[in-house]
Amino acid sequence: MAEFPFQYRSLKDCVMDYLKQEMESGNLKPGDRINEKEICQKLGVSRTPIREALIQLEREGFIEISPRKSIRVKKLTLKEIEDIYQVIGALESEAAEIACDRLTPEDIARMEKDYEEMVQALAQDDFKKYMDINLELHNVHLRLCGNEVLVNIVNQLKKRLYDFPRIMLNIPEWEEKCIEEHRQLIQFFKEKKAHQTF
Repeated sequence: MAEFPFQYRSLKDCVMDYLKQEMESGNLKPGDRINEKEICQKLGVSRTPIREALIQLEREGFIEISPRKSIRVKKLTLKEIEDIYQVIGALESEAAEIACDRLTPEDIARMEKDYEEMVQALAQDDFKKYMDINLELHNVHLRLCGNEVLVNIVNQLKKRLYDFPRIMLNIPEWEEKCIEEHRQLIQFFKEKKAHQTF
């Protein structure tokens, strides 16, 4: 059987991508109402894939559908943000422990390069670049941990936090804490590798 040279994407997936892009760009902000009819007209699709996309986005925590059919972009509370970070931290710690044995000197060098680029991005107030490099740095040990279930959960939680405008980076204390935590993560890997016996 011949293989298709492209990946099939359902209308539901296309609608989800559109809505997430609208949220990330800030065109749809937390608390904003989502109008199904307007999306139908704009995208030229029926209500079925839009409803399917909205149900999936509600499951992922991006939107909330009220009993009266009001559909809004969900606002994250401070408690929800803290809870998500706590879960991500626990899972990434486990991934880091597993990945230690598999990290190469090249992997650690890549993380150090990413770290330096993150510092530069913050100095230039380029918060989008900072977050993109941040995710790349973490993906090194996540990729090497070999636990797809763990990686999928972490990535889903990160999407929930980061697929909105990234205004939280305007807090200097938060920025300094994040940079220090990344420095400590790389140092952890270097020390672990230094004590390994071959």
